[in-house]
Amino acid sequence: MPPLVPGGKFRAIETLQVQGLEFEEQAKVIESFTLKYNVQHIGIDVTGGNSEAVYRIVKKFFPMAVPYTFNLTSKRALVLKMLQLIRAGRWEYDRSERTLINAFNSVRKVKTPGGFITYDTDRSRGVSRGDLAWTNMLAIINEPLGQESGSGGFAMEF
Repeated sequence: MPPLVPGGKFRAIETLQVQGLEFEEQAKVIESFTLKYNVQHIGIDVTGGNSEAVYRIVKKFFPMAVPYTFNLTSKRALVLKMLQLIRAGRWEYDRSERTLINAFNSVRKVKTPGGFITYDTDRSRGVSRGDLAWTNMLAIINEPLGQESGSGGFAMEF
């Protein structure tokens, strides 16, 4: 849930994994959240798999949905924004959400063969590629770095 005031807290109020569902079913789950909550932002990673199809369906019932393509820059922006929120005490979640906590713990800083720094998920630990972590980061990036106080800043383009 986004903050009610600039600089307020973000809250993870419900998590649900949709892996294994067909793309139409995934879109229906997203739609159910828009009917249950006051949704202000939907970010969908369209980098691979059937996610582009999910995005196209979601866009029909939520025209403001934003497609994100993961790359070195976008992953870094997502992680930096999340770290900023955590350090500022602006992100709240249910401490009993072990799956969510494990997903965040699986995200690691890595160096590419070309020497660039990026972030990836440690898949060796049995965590579902950190999907819940990346999803939470996509939810909070609608407040770009530099706009924490509501005083402007810059928007990140992915």
